[in-house]
Amino acid sequence: MSLATRDLVLLHWRLANVQDWDGLGRLLHAEMTYEAPQSRERIRSPLGYVDFFATWPQPWRAEVLRCIADGSSAMTQISFISSAPPMMGLSLFDLKDGLIVKVTDYWPDPYEPGPRLSKHVERY
Repeated sequence: MSLATRDLVLLHWRLANVQDWDGLGRLLHAEMTYEAPQSRERIRSPLGYVDFFATWPQPWRAEVLRCIADGSSAMTQISFISSAPPMMGLSLFDLKDGLIVKVTDYWPDPYEPGPRLSKHVERY
């Protein structure tokens, strides 16, 4: 995969929004991890990350408001739109070998996560 960092991250959100789970999975490094420090959640695999998105209660979408990127990392500011009021989120992306190896999500509005449908989510 030789997409520029910014293009790769924006493609990540486009594929998530159209629920192209196979396409999203192809953007992820085998060592992929996801963390949400505020809710103390972690996922340790590409399969788990895709499952987390795929099992999120529908309908939802992430509107990218801003993307800042360099050679091996990026940050997106998103508006997460679902049946609940929109939430603002900041996602930090790290790349390895041209693929997404780590995503760290920060949600400025406090919340306690509800039950997750994905069995891949750990609490720490």
